Amino acid sequence: MSSRYLVKRKYKNLSRYQLYKKEISGHDTSPMFMVPTDGLGHMSHGEVLKALRVLEAALQRFENQRHTIMTQLKVLESNLTTGPDEYLGDSVGLLEIISLINKHNGVKTLLSLLMVPDLGTGCCDLDKCDHSATVGNLQATTLTILNMLTTLDTNIGSQLSDSDEVLQILFSHMVCRATYTRAITLIEHLLILRKNTLQLNTIPGLDRLIGQLDGEYLANFCSILAVTISDLDVYENKTLLYEQSKLRSNIKCLSPLRDINQEFVLSIPEFLPRLVNFATNLPYEPRYEGITMEVDHWIRLIEDSMSDVLNEHNPLIVTDLMERIQPQAIVNQIEALTSPMLQRVESVYVLGLLLLGKQRKEVQTQLAQLRLIPRLSQLFDLFIWKCETYQERVRVPGHLSSCECSPEVALKIQFLRLVHSFCDQSEYRYLMLTPVEYREVCSISAAKMLMQEPTVSTPSNTHISNSGNAEESRTPPTVAQDTTRIGDNELSSSGPRVEPLGGSGLLTQAPVEYPADQMCSGSQGLLSKIVEALKRETTGSTFRFWFSRAIESYLRSANPYADQVFLLRRGLLKHLANSLLMCDSGLNQKEVLQSTFDLLGELLKFNVDAYRRLDNIISTEPRALSVLLLTKIIEKKLFRLVTKNLVDSNMLVRSLVLSSDLFMREGKATEFAARSRTLRHVATFKQRLDFLVQLIKTISVDTLTQLGKDLDLKELETL
Repeated sequence: MSSRYLVKRKYKNLSRYQLYKKEISGHDTSPMFMVPTDGLGHMSHGEVLKALRVLEAALQRFENQRHTIMTQLKVLESNLTTGPDEYLGDSVGLLEIISLINKHNGVKTLLSLLMVPDLGTGCCDLDKCDHSATVGNLQATTLTILNMLTTLDTNIGSQLSDSDEVLQILFSHMVCRATYTRAITLIEHLLILRKNTLQLNTIPGLDRLIGQLDGEYLANFCSILAVTISDLDVYENKTLLYEQSKLRSNIKCLSPLRDINQEFVLSIPEFLPRLVNFATNLPYEPRYEGITMEVDHWIRLIEDSMSDVLNEHNPLIVTDLMERIQPQAIVNQIEALTSPMLQRVESVYVLGLLLLGKQRKEVQTQLAQLRLIPRLSQLFDLFIWKCETYQERVRVPGHLSSCECSPEVALKIQFLRLVHSFCDQSEYRYLMLTPVEYREVCSISAAKMLMQEPTVSTPSNTHISNSGNAEESRTPPTVAQDTTRIGDNELSSSGPRVEPLGGSGLLTQAPVEYPADQMCSGSQGLLSKIVEALKRETTGSTFRFWFSRAIESYLRSANPYADQVFLLRRGLLKHLANSLLMCDSGLNQKEVLQSTFDLLGELLKFNVDAYRRLDNIISTEPRALSVLLLTKIIEKKLFRLVTKNLVDSNMLVRSLVLSSDLFMREGKATEFAARSRTLRHVATFKQRLDFLVQLIKTISVDTLTQLGKDLDLKELETL
């Protein structure tokens, strides 16, 4: 970008110069630079014009001191900040200033300032100067002004975002500490406005820069990664379901920029370990001893921070406080309070994104070796999940009294999304357990395998392979062979007897040994902690959706039997059934209702004992319901909720049908399926037909559209 079109003339007043732009660029001469300095004061927004003139002169190596350049940059910044955001200025006047800057190539001038390594001369002629106007300070202020311009006028941002040269200039300023944070802020904003995803490996030296980042610098860079490794480029401008379907059919032939950027980032040594260290770093703040409510922790943090500011300024009277404290000091204090939490959110979010690409298996392995799960388990202990409603607080307008908004909501959601992505179809999902809990799961699996062993080995039960090895022919038992119940006692160190349970259909996995240091420690693993937190949440809590998704991801495997039994012993089935019976199916409960149905479907799938337990729950009036309610009424209420919310319950309906088919094929389970209060709706052809008619009656055009969107999202998770 060339801006060397100024020709200096030796006037007596060296501050006056002539612009010969037309001779070089072919454009008309801008009248701004033809006006003497004294005349600018009488023009509209004359101080803005004067500032642009001085900055343009600084590019031509005039004898402009850095303090003078900084003063003019502050003039531009102050004129852009006195707008609607601060309820001080006139929005029309602000638009006039932006138009004036565009008209006189102010954006190009600001970009040119970023390319000058030795901008301006010494600060002042004095031997001792209190000013701290370095080149880094000048360029940091320039970046701030550019960020304000691109925010106030999206056309400016769109034009800059399409220029790879501009982005390379901004990336080069990430090397300097003075401009690092502001450069990242502007880059993130431009990448959001950019029509296509930026390919990171086209930025010169970016791999070396990322390799040097650590701590909060790496966390700040995650805001750029959050844009460049997401899947926005895959389904860009594909809002219709038909277009998305066509794109998914060819997705194997595509190489999305998301995957290219992920491979580039993961190839950088020590990137992932440093990111995990920051995301799970302890101590977790703010946490104070003796405080139980999350909001109270933050109020205490704000009060301590305000006390520090007061001590620094030493005010004599409170009414004089705002005059003594500079506005920038307040801004810096707010950033100091919120930045650590926001940085942790960004780092956890990027870890979750890395688990969604083609490198998912490799990332799961590396994160397991980096002890991500036990670190997350320790972090989970510091979260305050239960909504305390006994203390009333003043709410922000538009927020209900039960609103759970807090500065930590985003972190909790990204935390559970990370757990969901890590466990999804992962062989390392058992790291969510403690060694004792894992031995319990292995005992359940071993008991199931013993049930499948033939009691007497006979030649007819043995097959001799060509290599001479004897292979036992194992016949899966029928569901009717199981008549036992699940005990609620947990394993002790001596290894108590684990009763085998019913429901086969799928073989169990052989146990795999995991390093103890990669698993959770203590009496409960992360999975058990999530289950207990889910049971404590109210039926209307938004966190129920994320809790259910995380547990469902753990259950989603080829052989979920032992995992289902493990969760049945912890009362998850009873809690889900009771929460559905008490759930309000209003619009604000749609996501919670769907996630509960999905988790219930995974917990019941192919497990006859789970269906027996659900029958018992329906037959026994829950405590929260009136004792006058009969079993039949409860059953009708549950299935009325299923049929009324088909979009949300479609995964549960599938689970019912598939499980019934499996039990029927086993022959002796036909009687159980026919009399089961849950399976009898789909046990025979006539019952399925009646159930189908009920479902069809609840369908409308809007429901079909929503159902298609829901199924598309389910398919996306399996890609």
